[in-house]
Amino acid sequence: MTPVTLLIRPLMTEEEAVRWATPEELACVATFGTEQRRREFLSWRAVVREALGNDVMIAYNALGAPVLCGRAEHLSVSHAGDCVVVALADRPIGVDIERMDRNFERVKGKYLTANELAISCDSRFLAVAWCAKEAVYKRYGIRELTFEEVQLTNFTGDRIMACVRGGDPVELIVQYLDTEFVLVYCL
Repeated sequence: MTPVTLLIRPLMTEEEAVRWATPEELACVATFGTEQRRREFLSWRAVVREALGNDVMIAYNALGAPVLCGRAEHLSVSHAGDCVVVALADRPIGVDIERMDRNFERVKGKYLTANELAISCDSRFLAVAWCAKEAVYKRYGIRELTFEEVQLTNFTGDRIMACVRGGDPVELIVQYLDTEFVLVYCL
């Protein structure tokens, strides 16, 4: 496998996605209150099975992150609006996607320090920073890791650097999907 495979797709309808679901997943999704949540749950599983085969079994680890049973590939998943992304890699990975029109301005003080806010004046920075911290959280899988423990240190537009609990720098890759979405991932 190449180091990273990003599978970016529109959410499927429930009718399209159910053919990829196991009976247990269908029972689980039947308890969800909204159509959007059902579509998200079913769509990313369908994307995984389209790529890796319909027999792929998906479970959750102790932190609640999805894992592929009996396979070497590592998995990370995110969705926003009508878009889902599945990241597959040969080592642990974290990915996050968000709509660029989401109002990050009103919550920036909850996830960014004053030093982080000073990193960039780029209008996309707040969305990128949110995604970066989410991707790092997913990648490292540290129970109770807080936004403050993931420190952003540099942003160049297509890369953002972070440190987890003062450790070694982590490089995250930034991709913009038209002007609608931003996607950030790290290995």
